[in-house]
Amino acid sequence: MATSLWGKVYYNDLFAGQLQQQPGGRCAFAYDAAYLEAGHPSIAFTLPRQAAPHICEQGLHPFFDNLVAEGWLRNAQARALKVDPNNRFALLLAFGHDCAGAVSVIDPAPIAEPSIDIGDPTAVAALASRASLSGVQPKLLAVKEGTAYRPARRDETSTFIAKLPSGPLRDIIENEYLTTVACRALLPGDEIAESEIANLEGVNERALMVKRFDRLPSGAKRHFEEFNQLLGKRSGDDKYEASYDDMAKFILKTPGCTPVDAWRLFRRVLVCFLTGNTDAHLKNFAMFHTGDGLRLTPAYDLVAAALYPEYRQIALAVGEASNLELGSLGPKHIVGLSVSYGLSRPVLIEAIKVLERRRKAAEKAVVDASRRIGEEQLGKSVLEFMERRWNGTFKLIGPYLSKKQSAAGTA
Repeated sequence: MATSLWGKVYYNDLFAGQLQQQPGGRCAFAYDAAYLEAGHPSIAFTLPRQAAPHICEQGLHPFFDNLVAEGWLRNAQARALKVDPNNRFALLLAFGHDCAGAVSVIDPAPIAEPSIDIGDPTAVAALASRASLSGVQPKLLAVKEGTAYRPARRDETSTFIAKLPSGPLRDIIENEYLTTVACRALLPGDEIAESEIANLEGVNERALMVKRFDRLPSGAKRHFEEFNQLLGKRSGDDKYEASYDDMAKFILKTPGCTPVDAWRLFRRVLVCFLTGNTDAHLKNFAMFHTGDGLRLTPAYDLVAAALYPEYRQIALAVGEASNLELGSLGPKHIVGLSVSYGLSRPVLIEAIKVLERRRKAAEKAVVDASRRIGEEQLGKSVLEFMERRWNGTFKLIGPYLSKKQSAAGTA
């Protein structure tokens, strides 16, 4: 890493500006004058185009902070660099070559190469690509050659994210695969990240191979930001310090966004509740940067987390209800959420009817998928949970609305 701790920031391989750590720990990002003069776009919603530097007194700007690796990968990177895992600027400089979206951060004068422990083949594979991936689950970047997958090499465009089993949650990749299958059946016409369970060259455990929606077959990058970045929140626990309503407000009030995305997002949140995806936080929803404005990315990171006892609490607040147990989610919460998303009562009713009509298709899809991967019992657990959630919340929404309407008519 450079002794002055500064890096060159690129947007789709165009030099966009310079990121520098200043005395006292604050950071400054300054757009390159030529980049601005050429009319190229902002690299982030919270970093609009301007000649003056963007200053962040608390270290990395939230946009850049969310590009830094987390969990297992962060610790592996810190060991390789021989730095404190909390030295986020150093980690981004050394491993910012391949980040989520179209922005990369490159150290112009690295002092030394990271020291990789060759005794750990998974760490070798993860660190070789010089990639920075958020999320605490072990993961690395990969490419597909024919029908086989291998870890991505340095200066190579990766097209897949390989997710690995995580500590005590040994069936987490199978869980995500089956939950994604269920969501695809429950959300006809919506975009869902493509994935499959497969072997990864050089890694002993099978992985969930998730196709990157921010990479095109040509190798071109598509820029996007997670809602944690869009709302100016830092990496870490900030991703839980919000409500599902906050994302709706952002879409409905931000110029260039479209109300149809609020509708699509609402349906995805409903399906998260139905499938037990309680860990659906701000980093698990994102929007593309397009020439017409911000647009929702495909749905991703879909996991029936509520199957694990420690994940029974819903990640974000539902209206005014914070730290809500999924089992306590009632019709009033769903109705209140629909209002925040700007949806009428008939639209809400139709959304519930669509879910009801798609339940059989989802059940069949999960059964078939669980057989393919040899996880019939896990598939059964996913479906049993969905059935309980349907009867405990969604089936009661119609009667709840009818009761409210009757009460209003007699008032």
